Amino acid sequence: MDGGKGQFLPASLLRDPRFAARGASVALHVLVFLFCLAASWFVWRRMGLEMFMLAVSGVFLALAYAVVSFRSLFFPFVVWVLSTGGFRYLFSIQTPLLPDLFLDRMMLVWLGLVFFVWVFATRQKLRPPYLLDILVFSHGLYILIRVFIDDMEFANPWTRSILMPYAAYFFAKNIVTDGARVRKLLWVLLALLVYYEVTAVAEKLELHALIYPKLIITEATQFRGRSVGPFLQAPLFGTIIGILLPLHLYFVATVRNSLGRALILASFGLGIAGLYFTYTRGSWLAGVAALGVAAVLNRRHYLKVLVPALVVAPILAIGFLGAGQDQFLKERVENENTLGSRVATAITALKVWRDNPILGVGFFQYRVAREAYIEPISFPGLGTIRFIQFRHNNIHDIYLGPLAEDGLLGMSMQVGIYVIIFRTFRRKYRWRNRGDPFATYVLPIFAGVFVGYLVGGLAIDYRFFSFVGTLFYMSAGIQEGYQAPENTHVS
Repeated sequence: MDGGKGQFLPASLLRDPRFAARGASVALHVLVFLFCLAASWFVWRRMGLEMFMLAVSGVFLALAYAVVSFRSLFFPFVVWVLSTGGFRYLFSIQTPLLPDLFLDRMMLVWLGLVFFVWVFATRQKLRPPYLLDILVFSHGLYILIRVFIDDMEFANPWTRSILMPYAAYFFAKNIVTDGARVRKLLWVLLALLVYYEVTAVAEKLELHALIYPKLIITEATQFRGRSVGPFLQAPLFGTIIGILLPLHLYFVATVRNSLGRALILASFGLGIAGLYFTYTRGSWLAGVAALGVAAVLNRRHYLKVLVPALVVAPILAIGFLGAGQDQFLKERVENENTLGSRVATAITALKVWRDNPILGVGFFQYRVAREAYIEPISFPGLGTIRFIQFRHNNIHDIYLGPLAEDGLLGMSMQVGIYVIIFRTFRRKYRWRNRGDPFATYVLPIFAGVFVGYLVGGLAIDYRFFSFVGTLFYMSAGIQEGYQAPENTHVS
């Protein structure tokens, strides 16, 4: 008898190249295992058991996240959207030489990597049409070039106000492409809105156990008495709650479970209270506009929910929120100093644009240019506004300020984006007559987001924050990329 391996394995198998490949694979796995074991022992000895367990948990979660991401692009997209919704500071990597990597930026980088791997692996084409894509890209590039020319210090605001929202448009258009994903995304946004509502009410009532993250309690010193949320900024927080309030109309109309509808109506009331506690007139106006537009565009299903709410809301405001005796509300509403300073800032921005009509003074360069235009301003109804009231004011809107900084060239591209979004909405909204549920139920909600964003932009500059722009352009991207199912017979 032969000694060695031949007595156990036939000669034909020993000559099979697949057997050799399997042996090499086993050897490689053994080497990897031994390397991981040695590395783990080294890390454990150097960092201690607690840090070692945190590192192992982090690696495991990262691998799991990677596996799920490559299985479904929708998952990393939703995680990125949530990370922009006030949670960018939960995790960050900060280095002295490279830009700080906050959670939203890391999630965006990962989403882009997974998306383009998917595109090249499957040879999928980007979703048409492309006119709005070209205009969005051109406007973002134009502003970026101005940043390079004028001052690289403002590259960070560019990523927040331009890169993040425009990326939301691009990824939403190519990922959230069917009714099922749209509805899942709306559920995610509703859950996020409930978190905002609870946080806003908890801030007002000082229920600190319900407030997360705790930096809302420790760092929100500028807006004492007003709910600021995870953004630490009351006007922005109120505007976001306001433009998301129409989500309740959608779910009340589409959820069939009685208990579910009751919970959504309770959330609606909580949302109105949360919006109220931000004590921001512009945000209140944005919320009213968003709800009104959504209800009017779907009068059959949404108006019957909103009308009773308009009757009940004042009763709740006076009876439970104490609006009638709210001294802080009275001070906020009767405060004319803020209105005067904003009017003077708007007039100054027009003067800056008048002297720089085509290209403007540059991205975030208004604060430098305004020094040459500071003077008392007389305005009907407000009298003379002293320069000390507004000499340090930044831009407070998304219209006159960008006009002064980006000029007619930049503003014309921005207006062109709005016009294309409106034309696409008008064309696809007609699909409701042919039985398309997206046009019937979802597009009115998106219209509320659009109008709330534009109305809120009359009183607040969104450039320091990314989420409100992300909501607007994400809705525009879904609208642009959505195609009606064949069974609705939409031409």
